[in-house]
Amino acid sequence: MTYKCVFSDIDGTLLNSKHQISEKTKKKVQQLAIQNIPFVLVSARMPKGMHYFLDELQIKAPMVSYSGGLILDENQKVIYSKGFSVEMAKRLYKYIKYYYQIPVSFYVENHWMVDEIDEGIEEESIITGLKPEKLDLNGVKKVHKLLVIAEAGIVDRLEMSLKEKFSGLKIYKSKDTYLEIMDESVSKSSAIQFLCDKMKIGLHQTVSFGDNYNDLDMLLLTGKGFAMANGAQGVLESIPTYTLSNDEDGIVYALDNLVGE
Repeated sequence: MTYKCVFSDIDGTLLNSKHQISEKTKKKVQQLAIQNIPFVLVSARMPKGMHYFLDELQIKAPMVSYSGGLILDENQKVIYSKGFSVEMAKRLYKYIKYYYQIPVSFYVENHWMVDEIDEGIEEESIITGLKPEKLDLNGVKKVHKLLVIAEAGIVDRLEMSLKEKFSGLKIYKSKDTYLEIMDESVSKSSAIQFLCDKMKIGLHQTVSFGDNYNDLDMLLLTGKGFAMANGAQGVLESIPTYTLSNDEDGIVYALDNLVGE
């Protein structure tokens, strides 16, 4: 196939297990830029946690944050934004604190706010290179994402209870210990459709890469969707095509050897 755009998840996909982009991958992405093929980052991260990678790759391209909740153009201007009401966020927060007594992260545009800091928050800060702000919802009208970091068993129970009690939300695990909450209409696939329409690129001319369950809809939508070999078992079982792991330059391998198959 001849592809005109590449969409890539960040953690576990673009980044290796040391949370770095390999030199081989950087070189490949820069070659795409020379050919005017956009390399679009698609992540659950906030924009501030993604800008660094665009700079490191030395490219100018659109970017999808919050798994589709916030889309920025190649000049990093917001062109799409979808969140849930701050009233809903407060209801969720009250419920989580009452029954589980664990920290809750609020993501509003380019702000990460927390009510308290524990080991999970500290680890997320190290991984993303960002410092959380003190929770302050004054003037906030909508929230792009809530994140809860806790032990796997707690996350499992919380996911079940929130899905039973609240509607209109997308509630899913991005890791065994991470529970993400967004508006139900938000998805990576809808963001890709939005960008393809804007760039006038057919979906059959796109390639995507991902490793986790929140990447599934994206991998199934694009012309070719590649699961990373290090991906979650359910993802590998659902996606017919997969490439090498994130520690083996899986993106480069697929673009060089598999896309044309």
